[in-house]
Amino acid sequence: MDITFSIKYRAEWGQKLCITGSIVELGNWDEGEQALQLTANGDDRWEGTVSIDGRRKDFVYYYFVKNERGEVDRREWKRMHHMLITEPVKTLFMDDRWIDRPANAPFYSSSFYDVLFKHEREHYPEVKRTKGGEKMRFQIYAPTVPQNMRLYLSGNTPKLGEWDPQKALEMNYLGKGEWTFTTEIDRLSMNKEIKFKFFISDENKKNIRWETCENRTFKLKPTGKYDVTSLIGLHFEENNYSPHFSGVVIPLFSLRSENDFGIGDFGSLRKAIDWASEAKLHVFQMLPINDTTFTRDIQDSYPYNNISVNAINPIYVDIQALPPLKHPEQQEKFEQRAKGLRNLDRIDYREVYKLKEEYLKLHFKDQSASVIKKRPYINFCMENAEWLIPYQAYCVLRDTHQGTPPSEWPLFTEYDQNTVTKWLELEENKDAALFYSYTQFLLFTQLRAVSEYAAEKSILLKGDIPIGVSPKGMDVWVHPELFNENQQAGAPPDDFSAEGQNWGFPTYNWEEGERNNFKWWKERFRFMSNYFQAFRVDHILGFFRIWEIPTIHRSGLLGHFNPALPYSIEEIEQYGFHFREDMLTIPLIHREDLTSLFGEYVKALIWEGFVIPVPESSFYTLNQFGQKYYEEIDPAHIPGGEKSINALKQLCTEVLFLPDPYKYKKLHPRVALEKSLLFNRLGAENRQAWRKLDLDFFFNRNNELWKQTALKRLIPMHRSTDMLVCAEDLGMIPPSVPEVLKELQVFSLELERMPKTFTLSGYNDPETFPYYSVCTTSTHDMAPLRLWWEELDKKEQDAYMRRLADVSEDLSEDYPHADKTFHRIIYHNLQSPSMLVILPLSDWMSIDRRLHIQSPAEEQINHPENPHQAWDYRMPISIEKLISEYSDFTKEIVRLLERTNRD
Repeated sequence: MDITFSIKYRAEWGQKLCITGSIVELGNWDEGEQALQLTANGDDRWEGTVSIDGRRKDFVYYYFVKNERGEVDRREWKRMHHMLITEPVKTLFMDDRWIDRPANAPFYSSSFYDVLFKHEREHYPEVKRTKGGEKMRFQIYAPTVPQNMRLYLSGNTPKLGEWDPQKALEMNYLGKGEWTFTTEIDRLSMNKEIKFKFFISDENKKNIRWETCENRTFKLKPTGKYDVTSLIGLHFEENNYSPHFSGVVIPLFSLRSENDFGIGDFGSLRKAIDWASEAKLHVFQMLPINDTTFTRDIQDSYPYNNISVNAINPIYVDIQALPPLKHPEQQEKFEQRAKGLRNLDRIDYREVYKLKEEYLKLHFKDQSASVIKKRPYINFCMENAEWLIPYQAYCVLRDTHQGTPPSEWPLFTEYDQNTVTKWLELEENKDAALFYSYTQFLLFTQLRAVSEYAAEKSILLKGDIPIGVSPKGMDVWVHPELFNENQQAGAPPDDFSAEGQNWGFPTYNWEEGERNNFKWWKERFRFMSNYFQAFRVDHILGFFRIWEIPTIHRSGLLGHFNPALPYSIEEIEQYGFHFREDMLTIPLIHREDLTSLFGEYVKALIWEGFVIPVPESSFYTLNQFGQKYYEEIDPAHIPGGEKSINALKQLCTEVLFLPDPYKYKKLHPRVALEKSLLFNRLGAENRQAWRKLDLDFFFNRNNELWKQTALKRLIPMHRSTDMLVCAEDLGMIPPSVPEVLKELQVFSLELERMPKTFTLSGYNDPETFPYYSVCTTSTHDMAPLRLWWEELDKKEQDAYMRRLADVSEDLSEDYPHADKTFHRIIYHNLQSPSMLVILPLSDWMSIDRRLHIQSPAEEQINHPENPHQAWDYRMPISIEKLISEYSDFTKEIVRLLERTNRD
């Protein structure tokens, strides 16, 4: 079969157009010598012909541009050209169009083609060519066809209906938002060109949505030259189609059901989907569900401290969905223990994990022998071997060396695949390793089933990708080259945290990740897409730049941005800042500030060498500069004990500049220096100079670098997944962030009480939110709606309500339980232009006074300022009770969605 590819593209001098695709004749994705190089035929037309094995019936490909040096200058967008051959052909002409990112790119996601606008893939009949006809295939991407609508083709020929919508051709659905139709065009009935256009309509063709472009045109090649002419790479063009949807967000562990084992699990999730469906919500968002198991205690409840980016936490297994244990008395004992945990107000993480793990081990003993021989389990292990085998080894070794990180495991401090594989095959390790792959298979199967169940109800599952991984986890052990283990991720100080934040995660070695085309990230997305159709990128700023804190320190004040453009000594002096070079990067305290910091222990600390004078200056410094050094000192062995240790750690932060760990003799200004003791000792000229270099560094100097860095990282990763990508971009962010999100059409996160730029009122106006965004009323890291309101004083509450003066009460007489304040706030947010309004379940419940069961403070999930936070929040009533006893609450949500066109 000979296929001629033809595309119109205006290239620059020296550039060449090429094709690569999923079959060997098109290079098997190679962009080098194996790719098909096209020939320029004049009038910006490029063509090339290739013979393809006639057995190849379904393949995809994309165009790319090479420069004269053989480098790739440009590629098409991720939605590729698709060729599906359903009938015998010898010659095929592909009239292609270059595919750029369309203006409505978010609709080209699995959120729409697998859930919200899902259509069943269809088989279409073969069209036979007659003597006077020409077979033409029209193929178009139209992802915005709702489930109760169809796509139609109309045109100027008799076969295309002569522009009569009632005679238009109904397109066949190929999948992933793509439609096709093959017809025969009678050459004798045409003049010079075919004119055509697409429209979306119901079956009766009464509610018609035409494309907004001009009529499309096409001229056929000479008679009989090709068996089929295919028009490929078309996109349904429309300007203002903007449907709106709503959803709910709650951590999976916080769900409560009548028969759970003390924590929300995949069984609870299925019931929650039932409630969401009744409420006409279309998005169910969760916090991360990855395995965090290291201590099997409350520390593991932190969902963002994953030991594997692919493995699921065993605590979420639905025990009720498994066959009962073979011994009824054992089953009864587990049920009784589960009942006690189920009735607690909060999650007892340690006991719940212990209970479920014990049950799983007995279930494994009862059932695994038959399961592991079957094709589903075998396929799961084969398809995921790259992460599953290291995960098995990690878990067995973790259990063997309890509480010890991989860096201290005898014989296994460094991961070696051959050594690990042989070790797992030892008889004493086989069952333990098998238990962990078997458990992951159960979890995968259960979550996949819930995801499919949700999709049937037009509800998409939205996951959460943590910005970091556990320093003691599997990924750092297996891929140490992808991480900077001597650095910790965190955040600079802000109005909520004077010291900044230190999350303890190693930062990413992005340069190494880029060398293998971000394979680790792409595999992560691939596995997530088995059950999620959208995901939230936690702290998307980390893709622009991350706040790194050396592992010798604890405080976020001692961090620096990576990447960044640190200063040289010469640049610092050009700002008018002059200081002794040997004192720029060491902790400094003026002799007149010693007593205010150390009190009566000053002399003793100097005598014992903790604090030492800087020669030929009025300053003192420290013998050791790392904060963690002082944390390891026994308070009994230092004058002043714990008080002096804290003061020494504070002195570590009294530093002007931080040396860049990657660039010799380059310096980062210490953030928030103006609030330090040291700043007041600089002198007026140096203070003024500091303000200039500080402002330039943190708000101007690095913006373009961060923008280009984010594009370099996000574009290939965004291309690799069909999930809808949503950012967490709250707070004061650099201007490059909204620029990049807008360019890539990544959804921003919008919150009325957290404006991203200065506003006189201190609030965002939901009416100004962009369409491609997620609007919410609170996040798990802040006070939920009721607590936020309670913490406002009367004057602040009155000022806020004046903002809503123009918002209708919209209360129904049939719903006497409404809390007017929260009902109004929710209604106001639902009216925002944001495509998605996803509210925490507790904030949805705020509209009903009967559901104010917990105190407002009890509803807050996480307190970021508390490093020992227990993530143990549970909803106050079961999902079953919410459905059966509060149906009028659910109906009120439906009414609100109908009033705001989000149903």
